[in-house]
Amino acid sequence: MVAGHVTPDGDSLGCTLALMHAIRGLGKAVTPLAVDGVPQIYRWLPGADAIETSASGPFDLAIIVDSSMPDRIGDIGKLAVSASDTIVIDHHTSESDFGRVRAVNPRAAATGEIVYSLLRLMRLPFSKDIADCLLCAIVTDTGSFRFMNVTSATFRVSAALMRYGACPACISELVFETRSLASLKLLGRALDALQVTRDGRISWTVITAKDFAELGATDEDTEGIVTHVRAVRGTDVGILLRELPGGDVRVSLRSRRDTDVSAIAERFGGGGHLSAAGCTIKSSLQDAVTQILGALNATA
Repeated sequence: MVAGHVTPDGDSLGCTLALMHAIRGLGKAVTPLAVDGVPQIYRWLPGADAIETSASGPFDLAIIVDSSMPDRIGDIGKLAVSASDTIVIDHHTSESDFGRVRAVNPRAAATGEIVYSLLRLMRLPFSKDIADCLLCAIVTDTGSFRFMNVTSATFRVSAALMRYGACPACISELVFETRSLASLKLLGRALDALQVTRDGRISWTVITAKDFAELGATDEDTEGIVTHVRAVRGTDVGILLRELPGGDVRVSLRSRRDTDVSAIAERFGGGGHLSAAGCTIKSSLQDAVTQILGALNATA
């Protein structure tokens, strides 16, 4: 089995599918898993229709990508724990020691960079499908190469993937510039509710359960909204809080250069990167706002 984290992004799905293609190329059976399924904006990925949301197991080998902890991949984490052998491939810092083999490099801009290096080290045949999946991983986790996590290695790997036919402009258009009507209307609601703290350091907004219901939108329609929230001139941190069915509040945090939002997310059981992180809070929407703003103000 190969599995990524809950609420999968382009890095998680891209790595899962790239490894699926590579492993099947070796003539091995592999089950690609994502407990929350594949969001609409990533369904163009080669092999996306092969991803399953559950499986029975047992598995000889479990590979977890873009996460170091089995509980971050949802209910299927139990399958990873019970597998005969385990591999973790990740670029997040973590205190977890799960995985007999751990290929973890926090300096990599995306887990896709690490998967590329491993596949090349193993001298496995490459294909356009693998290249498309891995370049999607890199493009999405770097915001089309705009984030501070980009290094010279990121461009070298991306150039190598382009030689196999992967197209960064095409991926950016499919992921960032092709939206549902509901997602654009949801963006309007979020921007209309936008607020800035008194000191001007934090911009934040909320999307309520009522907003989702009235617009016929889902949580995947919120993809990218937090980037607009962070765009307010003079702010250091942008926060998007959305109210989900069942009472949970999902929080996305984005920061500029010097504010570590991953440390804030970890306080609430989440995680991520220095400038991009997320968590889920089991409380009312207003209480979640109070908790997150309080945690951020305590670090000022």
